[in-house]
Parts: sequence; C-alpha cells; structure tokens
Amino acid sequence: MQLDCVAFKPNSTNIVVQNLECIGSHGTSVGSLGQHANMADIVENLYIYNISMTKASDGARIKVWPGVQTTFQTQLNSGGGLGRNAITISQCYGSKNQTVCQQHPANLTIEDITIKNMDGYTSAKNDPKAGSLVCSAPDRCHNIRAENITVQVPSGKTP
Repeated sequence: MQLDCVAFKPNSTNIVVQNLECIGSHGTSVGSLGQHANMADIVENLYIYNISMTKASDGARIKVWPGVQTTFQTQLNSGGGLGRNAITISQCYGSKNQTVCQQHPANLTIEDITIKNMDGYTSAKNDPKAGSLVCSAPDRCHNIRAENITVQVPSGKTP
C-alpha cells in the first residue's frame, strides 16, 4: 500500500517542509478535507520547497470531498508506482460520479494556492495529461496559480 510522503491533515497551519526526498508515495498531500459532516477543516500557510519525488502517484495534490456523503471508491487515486500527475487538485475526492459532485459542491473553498518551480517527468498512464484541477462548482476555487512548471510527459507532447 502506498502512503503519502507528507500529509497535511485538517487544521494544519504555519508549516515549513524543506529538503525532503520521497521514493514510492502518493506525494505531498493536503487532505482529505471535508470528509466529516459539520466539521471545519482548515489548512493554511504551508511552505514546501526543495522536495524530490520518485515513483510517486502525484507530486502535489489537494483532496476535498464533495458536499454529500459518498461511498469511497477503493481504487480512487491508487498509486501505480511509476507516477501519474505532477499536480492534482480535486474537490470530488471519494466520488467518481462527477454529476453527484456537481450537484453537491464541496463545502470548502480552495483558494490562494501557488505551485511554482516544479520540474520532472510523469509516467505514460495519463499521457499527455500532467495534472488536473477539478472544482465542484465555479465559486469553490479561487486564485490557484502554477508558475515555472516544467513537467515532461513520455510522448513529448505539450502537457
């Protein structure tokens, strides 16, 4: 079973992670957030730099559950050992049914995220896709930026 290299769980604030090397993990994860009804999950002021990921299913990911209880899919976001996406942000974690997710948007807003200075390679699994952003509603994601990202996919196509 593959685990997160670093996981920032609900109510993680003011954290610095630096000079870390991870081999065979889910990558650097925020969440899962919004998993339990009527619980406020806050994660803020994270500064993560000089991280090396090898054979990770994702580089950086943010996982937020939809705004309704859902049956967790056992194969959801499972690691293939060779890497998939450089960046994954999802407000539909735990639900493969996109319609249900859009009908019941997440109760959390993802905002003020900057991912920058990332380079590396992804596996062929999702080639040419190198990342994804899934917001459950247009008003639930704000100010998400990716800067100086140089990620290559096996086909050589533009990710």
